[in-house]
Amino acid sequence: MRRGGLWGPGVALVAAIALAGAASAAELAGPRRVLAIYDSDAERPVNVAFTSGLRAALVAAGEVELFSEHLDAERFPEPLYERLFREWLRAKYSDARPEVIVAVGAAALRLLADPDKAPWPDVPVVFGLVDERSIAGVPIPARFAGVADRLPVRETLELALRLLPATKRVALVGGASWIDAPLNELLRAEAAPFAGRVEVTELFGLPMLELQRRLRALPRGTVVLVVSFSRDGAGRQWFASDSVRAIASAAPGPVLSTYDHLLGSGVLGGAVTDLDQTGRRVGRVTARVLAGMPPSAIGVERGAASRIALDGRELDRWRVPDARLPAGAEVRFREPSLWARHRWSLAIVLAVLLVQSALIAALLVQRRGRRHAEASARENLAAVAHLNRVGAVGELAGSLAHELNSPLGAVLNNAQAARRMIAQTSREALELRECLDDIVSDARRAGEVIRRMRGVLRREDFRPAPVDVAAVVRDAVRLVEADARDRDVLLVVDVAPGLRPVSGDDVQLAQVVLNLVMNAMDALARTPRERRRVDIRAIAQREGVEISVSDSGPGIPVAERERVFEPFYSSKPAGLGMGLAISRSIVEAHGGAIAVDGAPGGGARFHVVLPAARPRHDAQEALS
Repeated sequence: MRRGGLWGPGVALVAAIALAGAASAAELAGPRRVLAIYDSDAERPVNVAFTSGLRAALVAAGEVELFSEHLDAERFPEPLYERLFREWLRAKYSDARPEVIVAVGAAALRLLADPDKAPWPDVPVVFGLVDERSIAGVPIPARFAGVADRLPVRETLELALRLLPATKRVALVGGASWIDAPLNELLRAEAAPFAGRVEVTELFGLPMLELQRRLRALPRGTVVLVVSFSRDGAGRQWFASDSVRAIASAAPGPVLSTYDHLLGSGVLGGAVTDLDQTGRRVGRVTARVLAGMPPSAIGVERGAASRIALDGRELDRWRVPDARLPAGAEVRFREPSLWARHRWSLAIVLAVLLVQSALIAALLVQRRGRRHAEASARENLAAVAHLNRVGAVGELAGSLAHELNSPLGAVLNNAQAARRMIAQTSREALELRECLDDIVSDARRAGEVIRRMRGVLRREDFRPAPVDVAAVVRDAVRLVEADARDRDVLLVVDVAPGLRPVSGDDVQLAQVVLNLVMNAMDALARTPRERRRVDIRAIAQREGVEISVSDSGPGIPVAERERVFEPFYSSKPAGLGMGLAISRSIVEAHGGAIAVDGAPGGGARFHVVLPAARPRHDAQEALS
């Protein structure tokens, strides 16, 4: 069929197409007609990108109708096929003869430049997608004009060594078809000047499986450069994007190419010629020819400027830093950074974090200042409390003097009696021993009074420790017993047995009880002597211990019960109004509470509730 038997069916095919062309000739009359003849399938990505630019330029030129045919010379290279293709075109466009033919690719240009094969030897031809080196020395007919690009192979190799300076080997990959052959030679010639810088390996015309095996055997980091791979050594046809993907899957390093449309197929990039722009340039030349300008006056536009286009995903894959990218390089497919995708959201979050950080810093500064203020306040409170204790002891000085004089007088009397007994040897030794025992007892009593006074007058830092509430109450009451006798006040003490200890300072708690008892005795100044009574009780509560001090005086009005704890408020003409304020501060510092209400028989009753101290093992568990 492809040789001797092709003539009969071929003639019938041409006749049928001629009839179809004649029937539609009337419909094609009208707009300017341009016929694009592609040397390969018009659906190839390289042709699609070119056609997009060509159509855009022709639309701008006015009412132009673009027809397209493809020679498919790679799969059908026989001369007989070319002649039949010529006859078929003549028959199909017999009544719609094109005004300009656009030759897309080297094979189409060769066909149209041959007078014996061109369907219309007198129709102007504009060519494109042709490397300028492939037509060097080839005579261009006068009716031809076009655009001859220059594939930037050398620029792509320079780019590869700039992006990957550690590269030691470059592999040149090409197909096995007659279309691939001149481009393989172009690769070889352009790579020759790099032989002193890198080792060059040629992998041309191999079956794809063998090519992949050879690529995997190369050292890691080898740069692969591919320009054309239309058919492999086993005869299999390949689309450019499919062949590049297959090559990249086995390549030991990044794959580079000179075609813009291959980005996204596994190619790192390269110095590329924009095929859309090439199509636009060819379209503009075609428009000039349609406008009446002779092709010889236009000539051949050569050497389109290249640009750098790179795949961001491949840059990341091969760890190429952005600092190595040339100025103006176009990076595609790079995933936008988190900042680029959510700039405003992140800005708001950062602003909120900054505000929060500033607030936290301000709160920390404020907290530090508050702690200093609290420490200073505690120091001032301790000083005022100390002065309050000194004042209280000063008020009790007369009674304490009497309290001390009594045991000291007893000591003196017993000592004199002991001397007399020693002088009278006739007295019994038993009586002498009793006198000496009384001396010891009275001396201890005087020492106890002095100890209590020293304890009240001492000033120390607050150091919480377990405190026996019963002992605190007894010590405070003993300090005021003499003063109470002088005022004819009956002190009734009722301390429940087995009270749990509280956590605090015994001196400060004794000061609270002392303040409350002295205030109660002051409140009885105008009360008849037979009714002057102060009850001091200590009982167990659910969570701790309650100490109450009540008197039989006139009491405190309900409206003033809260004010009595305010500083400098006093119902006594000579009072400073600090005793109860200090007492409340001490109680609250111990985690307790103090309040006042009316006593059952009249008068006022103060309640102090203190939490019980935690057992040692509970405290350790709380800390852990």
